[in-house]
Amino acid sequence: MFAPQRQEKKVMVITHHEVKVSGYTSLGRFNCDFTRVGEKDTLNLNVPGNHPSLEFEIPISSFSCGNFLLNKDFRSTLKSSEYPCAQVEVKNLYEMKGGLFCHLTVNLVGKTLEFPEMELERGEDNISGKLVLNFDMLDLDPPNKFGGLIKVDDRLDLEFVLGI
Repeated sequence: MFAPQRQEKKVMVITHHEVKVSGYTSLGRFNCDFTRVGEKDTLNLNVPGNHPSLEFEIPISSFSCGNFLLNKDFRSTLKSSEYPCAQVEVKNLYEMKGGLFCHLTVNLVGKTLEFPEMELERGEDNISGKLVLNFDMLDLDPPNKFGGLIKVDDRLDLEFVLGI
């Protein structure tokens, strides 16, 4: 009668990955994104213990920021010649108190960032999570151009979208 309620085990089929990075400069907002469609992966929901995680690589050169100058600056800032790919791992997907959570690991510019209880949002055909990073977390300096006339804010907003 007082036993904990068991969560129903489910499998989610992931049909695409999308990563959006946005930030602000002294001239306005910038958006860069990466989408990979056509690869199918699965995530187990509410399965305790070790089970396969969802891992994918993001080639930094595949991000699109709207024009070649922004693309070049974005790649240079993320040191794409030294770190050509970012890695993302989603594991331990579970439901709790009506919410959806996971353990997210992001490896970017040689730094591994762990988000052990990241809350996700459910959409009609996707699940997504939002992070706020700053350049200090990545041991990077915010870029500036033209002798400091154009500066990038220290905050970067990342959104991960997994299509289901």
